[in-house]
Amino acid sequence: MQARPLLGKYEMTTAVRTGLTDLVADAQRYLRRVLPGLASAVHPVTVAHAIPRAMASRYHIAELTLYGETPAMLAVAREPGESSSRVIQDVRSLRSAANALVLYVSPYLTPTQRRFLVENHIDFVVPHAQLFAPSLAIEFRDAPDHEKKAISLLPSAQAVLIHVLLSGQPRWWSPREISATAGYTSMTASRLSAELVGRGLAERSTGGRERFLRLAGDRRDVWARAQPFLRSPVLKEVVVCWELIGTLLADAGQPALRAGLDALDADGSPAVVTTRALHIDAWRALAAQPTTAPGCAQQVRLQIWAYPPAFTGVGAVIDPLSLYLSLQGKRGHDSDALELRIEQALATAQHA
Repeated sequence: MQARPLLGKYEMTTAVRTGLTDLVADAQRYLRRVLPGLASAVHPVTVAHAIPRAMASRYHIAELTLYGETPAMLAVAREPGESSSRVIQDVRSLRSAANALVLYVSPYLTPTQRRFLVENHIDFVVPHAQLFAPSLAIEFRDAPDHEKKAISLLPSAQAVLIHVLLSGQPRWWSPREISATAGYTSMTASRLSAELVGRGLAERSTGGRERFLRLAGDRRDVWARAQPFLRSPVLKEVVVCWELIGTLLADAGQPALRAGLDALDADGSPAVVTTRALHIDAWRALAAQPTTAPGCAQQVRLQIWAYPPAFTGVGAVIDPLSLYLSLQGKRGHDSDALELRIEQALATAQHA
């Protein structure tokens, strides 16, 4: 089994095809932090036919390469609460079927569950807490869970951070005012401010009635330090008839920005845009409306976002930082060109 470029949520199911699950995304970041240069990015399974049907129904499965040559898989239970004995049985079955090391991924393990897995020599990952891989003679444990803060930023905090990074805000800025432009409340502004300051990405002023923030360093440096806390804004993807949905969104004044690989075509305007991004609130507002129709002339893959794409977007296209996050693990794009676009965007903001 050979590592390939990422493709978002593994190819086993619809959920897998639409982007990495939060838990696997966290596992990927964690492995690449504790095994720098030794853990590849994860990607869809290339031997789906070899995966037992029972495994495909109970687990999200993705594959990666460790140490440049060791084939490995991440297995995340679709339903929480699997018994330790079932997990052990499943991992052993998957190991045999895929002929690969299998890392069981769980957000939390009780001391009893942990001991049971260790005693049975099951390789496992608790993202940002522990890596136990006896198959590779590895045991790495971070600080206890109760001493650690949540790793990922709230979607609102991520959106405001990206907006500030790209918009050329002055040295000090009001999180309340910026949040209001995205439709967030004062309470949300207060919470996201605490998150940005707590992660060391922003600094808070000490005087005056209203607290202001400033980035804790150069924009490019803050973007780099923010990576462990950022996730793809894409919650899910749905295929819709654009003839129906496009009209409804236009009437409601809700933009659906060009996204995905379409957003990479910065200079062109393709006659048919196949991927667009829409905030989840706007999607919920369409709940009673039909999304498909027989004989639809134009179908669009609609990304449902955790924050408003237009808030951080550039015109009719999603912003390059969110684009980068949404494309991590997906094939079909030039990653170096995308990195260059980010550098240029941050440099432009720096001098705005």
